[in-house]
Amino acid sequence: MTAWEERLADLPSVALAQLESEAALLTRVDRKYIVAPAVWADVMAAIPAMRALEIDGARDFGYSSIYFDTPELESYAAAAHRRPSRYKVRIREYLDTGGRSIEVKLRSAKGETVKHREWLPEGAARDRRLDGPAREFVAGFPQVAPAVDRLEAVLATHYRRSTLVLDGSRVTIDRDVTAIDTDGAHLHFGDAIIVETKTARRAGDVDRALWARGVRPARVSKYCTSLAALQRELPANRWARTMRRHLSPTPAPAA
Repeated sequence: MTAWEERLADLPSVALAQLESEAALLTRVDRKYIVAPAVWADVMAAIPAMRALEIDGARDFGYSSIYFDTPELESYAAAAHRRPSRYKVRIREYLDTGGRSIEVKLRSAKGETVKHREWLPEGAARDRRLDGPAREFVAGFPQVAPAVDRLEAVLATHYRRSTLVLDGSRVTIDRDVTAIDTDGAHLHFGDAIIVETKTARRAGDVDRALWARGVRPARVSKYCTSLAALQRELPANRWARTMRRHLSPTPAPAA
């Protein structure tokens, strides 16, 4: 167990319902950091007010996400070219606690991220395209509706996540992050962890503690950065530094 995992185990706990009540933050400003485990342990030690999400005695949970995009990669291109208004569509599966949800994340011109989520019924199909309740949900957003019937699965990501809450803000810690595209090529983020702060607007205690240790927000998206690393022909200047420093792609197996 690493030092930060030991600190995580020692934190007071918070139940899921309480976390959602205090820090749902479906409209928020996200800041992401790629952090060495030792640095993150130091940050956790410096902020005593943290509480850790605990469900059935566990504080570390497996996630799997399937990202959907058009054949022209419209969602990816909007992020790569920093278009002020853009969307992301994914189906997320909670591997340890159970359940699957369809999510639409909308980015506003003000830089806010608004996440919309609907739980999918048990037994819902796991197809490359959206259908049934998932398609109906996504089609309800005018920004995405014109593309809904062209969306198809493009990338899968897998990781372990822990969640902290403090002063109305939420912090997620993702480790063992891997991604695989539809051709079977895959990559991993090594030992680095992805820390994401989710606040109503202003930077929080975790942001300031990371800045004090020389860690600045990183341009990283599990979907876009991973896809750019796996498909080098895509425009990727926005994530080039992250790709050079942290990603280790493995080519798809030969046909």
